[in-house]
Amino acid sequence: MVRYLRLLRLFFRTELQYELEYRLNLLLEIFQTIVVTSTSVAAVLVLFSYTTVLNGWDLGAMLVLLGCFYLVQGFGELVLQPSFEKFMEHVRLGTLDFALLKPVSAQFLVTLRNFQVVQLAQMGLGAIVVAVGLSRIPSIGVAEAIGFPIALLCGFGLIYALLLALSTFAFWFVRVDNLMALYWSFMDAGRFPVDVYPGWLRLTLSTAVPIGVAVTVPAQVIAGRLDPLGLGLLVLGTVAAFVLASWFWRLGLRSYTGASA
Repeated sequence: MVRYLRLLRLFFRTELQYELEYRLNLLLEIFQTIVVTSTSVAAVLVLFSYTTVLNGWDLGAMLVLLGCFYLVQGFGELVLQPSFEKFMEHVRLGTLDFALLKPVSAQFLVTLRNFQVVQLAQMGLGAIVVAVGLSRIPSIGVAEAIGFPIALLCGFGLIYALLLALSTFAFWFVRVDNLMALYWSFMDAGRFPVDVYPGWLRLTLSTAVPIGVAVTVPAQVIAGRLDPLGLGLLVLGTVAAFVLASWFWRLGLRSYTGASA
């Protein structure tokens, strides 16, 4: 485990050094992130200036949910999106061999190798929005305080498992960019609680594209709307999704021929 953490630190440091070569571009991207996040928060504040509750969600819980959305989206764009895009490119070009020959887990190396450092700004802003939302919740129990980070980590795990499964289709179909684009198009739906959507979309956002679970459930936990049994099922579901996605990836890897074929 320590070895993999050191590798992650090395990968991140390499990407950071590259980004710092273009400081102006980095600052402009951070500014853009601040504007987009501020606009979303302002929209929520305007909405709640006309009502106190939206389908059972008050302003504090809604801000927590919005912050969770930016944390989950930021995590996906920080490491998963660039890494999976590079992975699919290696499959298409037949250059994945470099990872398969390294003395570390190939899945780890190809899915957590690349970073978009600027997305740390989005995650930082998301954490600030969560903190503001928490400050507006009258009381938070020990169970909620413990369950919230667990649910949030499960959200990260579900997004990782989904993107791993989608990108694995590249072993057979080579170009699966449309599948990945479909996921990112659903991502924006996570800005609002999954229970405000119609039944068919709610089911989609909870199963096939679990962005609703990844974002809504942590906010439900901190608001005291999810019992320990529900949290336990979320943990089990996340572990099962990770195991199945990893198995599917290994299955796809058997179909990889490489540049020497």
